[in-house]
Amino acid sequence: MNSVIILSVLFVLMGVSIWVAMRAVKRGVKPARAILMQACTFALLFFLGVGSTSFIASAANEPVEATAVAETADEEQSGQGFATGMKALGMGLVMGLGCIGSGLAVAAAAPAAIGAMSEDPKTFGKSIVFVGLAEGVSIFALIAIILIQNV
Repeated sequence: MNSVIILSVLFVLMGVSIWVAMRAVKRGVKPARAILMQACTFALLFFLGVGSTSFIASAANEPVEATAVAETADEEQSGQGFATGMKALGMGLVMGLGCIGSGLAVAAAAPAAIGAMSEDPKTFGKSIVFVGLAEGVSIFALIAIILIQNV
C-alpha cells in the first residue's frame, strides 16, 4: 500500500512539473531551458522513487525474531530479495526505455504520415503501418518484461 501512495505522489509531482514547464514556456522562457529543467526534475523524481521504494523494501525485510534460525533464513531471503529487486529494476528499465523509444518513433512517423496523407489520401494504409510499427516497440518491451518476470 505504501508503494501505491508513493507512486501516486510521484505521478502528481511529475504532472505539476510538466505544468510548471509549460507555463514557463508560455511566459517567455526558452524551450531548451524548460526542457533542461524538466529533465532535471524527472531525474530527481526517478532517484526519489527508486530510493523510497528501496527504503520500503528494506523496512519490510526486518527480522522479527533474533534466533540463529531466523538469521540464516534472513540471509537466504536477502539474496532472493536482491534478485527480486534486480528483476523489478530490469523490468522497469525495459518498459520505460521501450516506451520512450516508441514515443520517439511515433513522434517522427506520425507527422510524416499526416503530411503524406494530406498530399495523397491513398497513402493512409502505408502510413498507418509505419506508425503501428513504431508503437510495436512498446509491445515488445511488454513481452520482454513478462519473460523477465517468469524467469
